[in-house]
Amino acid sequence: MHAPENLSAGARRTLDQIEYHPVTHNLGWHDLVEMLTEVAEVEQHADGAKITVHLGNRKLELTRPEGVPVSEAALLEVRRLFKDAGFM
Repeated sequence: MHAPENLSAGARRTLDQIEYHPVTHNLGWHDLVEMLTEVAEVEQHADGAKITVHLGNRKLELTRPEGVPVSEAALLEVRRLFKDAGFM
């Protein structure tokens, strides 16, 4: 499985930031969720503070950060999810 080729420009930029080494430290939650909804099934929990991402046979739960940027640990989890799914 490869990343879809018909991603919006914003989603492509976000995916590129996740692929970039070292991990970016200025990726916003909204941008991450927007990109994930283009490439995976995303279930938003009622309080809006958590999402569950389903990609292939993989599942990942993420919690919205307190501050603006998404943590490096969360981005590494997303990167691992994409690698396991064959996106990267």
